[in-house]
Amino acid sequence: MFKPRHARCRKLTVASSSDLALLLRASRILSLPASPRFPQHGPLLCGLALTRIIGWGSTFYAPGVLARPIEGEIGLSSTVVFGGITILLVTGAVIAPLLGRHLDREGTRRSMCVGAVICALGLALLGVAQGPVSYLASWFVLGIGHSMTLANVGNVTVAQLMGERTRRAIGIMMLATGLASAVFWPLTAVLNETYGWRMTWFIFAAMQIVIVLPIHAAIPSHSHAASSAGPALAVAEGRVPERLRGTAFWLIALAFSASGLVSWGLPLHLISLLQNSGLSNAEAVGIATLSGPATLMARLIDATLGERLPVERVALAGLLLGPLACLTLALVPMSLPVAAGFVLVFSSAMGVISVARATLPLALFGRRGFAAMLGRLTVPQNLAFAAAPLFFAFVIERFGTNPALVTSSVIQLVGLVAMFLLVRMLRRA
Repeated sequence: MFKPRHARCRKLTVASSSDLALLLRASRILSLPASPRFPQHGPLLCGLALTRIIGWGSTFYAPGVLARPIEGEIGLSSTVVFGGITILLVTGAVIAPLLGRHLDREGTRRSMCVGAVICALGLALLGVAQGPVSYLASWFVLGIGHSMTLANVGNVTVAQLMGERTRRAIGIMMLATGLASAVFWPLTAVLNETYGWRMTWFIFAAMQIVIVLPIHAAIPSHSHAASSAGPALAVAEGRVPERLRGTAFWLIALAFSASGLVSWGLPLHLISLLQNSGLSNAEAVGIATLSGPATLMARLIDATLGERLPVERVALAGLLLGPLACLTLALVPMSLPVAAGFVLVFSSAMGVISVARATLPLALFGRRGFAAMLGRLTVPQNLAFAAAPLFFAFVIERFGTNPALVTSSVIQLVGLVAMFLLVRMLRRA
């Protein structure tokens, strides 16, 4: 009965070997030396990277493997199964602004510990779901826990611990996040094959209590972290003058929401886009597997060399490469080199932008009020992320491949213009 999925698991494991190799290379290159004032931050960051892999892998990526058995047993449609992720993101958009000021004032340890318990509860509820109401309600609970542990809260933790080294540390954390699919797709397939989809959710819930919660409990108090920042206190206020902060905020929100609408929607349809453009199924799958290594390599380069350039200029480069790649694929006759070039350039651009999305607000607005700022930015970004899969599914089904690529280019150009205006404003300030 589960043999086809077991075969798919073997394919996923092989396909992800390049991602694993890149992460091992990154771990050798990017060592975080111990700080005399905060000697434990290296092991703690490794632990937080592990919690990101578990958090994203057991929520965002697991339905890709478990959708079919869930649909077969309790009669849910594919739209409902993946609609859980939309609920998770929308819930985060509601909670993040409310949580931000608390994180700035009290630190992140309590939030992340409580969030781990709530995530465990949500995952356990998924294991006993009997229909669409209980299934989607479980994702609402997961959305609360997710917003208290991952994404913005994790970046605030790194900022409070690392001070002026935040950009490099977040880059390394993003490398770990990029590995979540490579680890959890095959792991989820094996667990489903061995124990079934319900027990798989229970195992993921146990991971939150046994692995994630103790790591979050090791986060130092906010006062300890703040006192360890050292010279980084000098940049607590950021680079944007007070009179320009409102304009800068909306330009950042527009740039990253536009790019996020594409980066969270188009890649989900990448294989079908390549097939519709003339590649065979085997060719499309093979080319699509280049996406993971390209994203990881871009994040690795940004983590090692990116500190030499202002983060807004790195983001501007990514926002320029994305629409160029999409337009090229739409206008140039399809071939294997063209498809490979598109996947490599587009994925690299999205990898760089994902790091800038976390680090640019810190660089421009400083660490003071950083959590509140990220919370406000989460609202438009998460709404764009939530709408992205359905939006691109509609465009591709209704209008076809090339119009979808042109549409994605236009959306990204909006983000490019917003980032260009931000760079020009910073130059004149």
